[in-house]
Amino acid sequence: MAGIAESFSRFYQLEIVANAARFLTGIVEAILIVVLVVFVGRRMQAAWRSGRLARRTSANIGILIGRVSYLTAVALGLVWIAYIFGIEIGGLLTFLGALSLAVTFALQDVLKNLVAGLYLLWERPFLIGDSIQVKDVTGKVEDVQIRTTLLRAENGQLIVVPNAVLFTEIVTNRRLETATPEQTV
Repeated sequence: MAGIAESFSRFYQLEIVANAARFLTGIVEAILIVVLVVFVGRRMQAAWRSGRLARRTSANIGILIGRVSYLTAVALGLVWIAYIFGIEIGGLLTFLGALSLAVTFALQDVLKNLVAGLYLLWERPFLIGDSIQVKDVTGKVEDVQIRTTLLRAENGQLIVVPNAVLFTEIVTNRRLETATPEQTV
């Protein structure tokens, strides 16, 4: 009988039982965090897509902010789970920082159009249906997207203009040209 007690004592001294209990507790906590993060992330996404917040913003911006808020919730949940298991995330964050810098340089033009598109959606210097001229292109605005704006020329051609061009070039809005001061207010 003494041999069994001694064996159990050595087993416990190796902290296998204590580590297993901590590990199982961590697994349960991680599952609860995943459920919480997915629930909160989806609620935030739904609020931006169809809730009170959606009525105050355009549909495109609501979808974008909804997706970003969901991904942010998931990222914070993953960091929280890594902290519970004692995983050092400093090296991972350094790697992700360097990777994001490289991706930013690679996608510089796309990001320029994206930021310009967000600005155009926010400021609304022209509306769908307005006739605008930018550089040597004239047309009616059919759609303002995140990266591009679609213009319909008088001859029926569909012209895709990168938003960075609309952001940096002089844009003439024909609607504002013909409006009287009472109509612009």
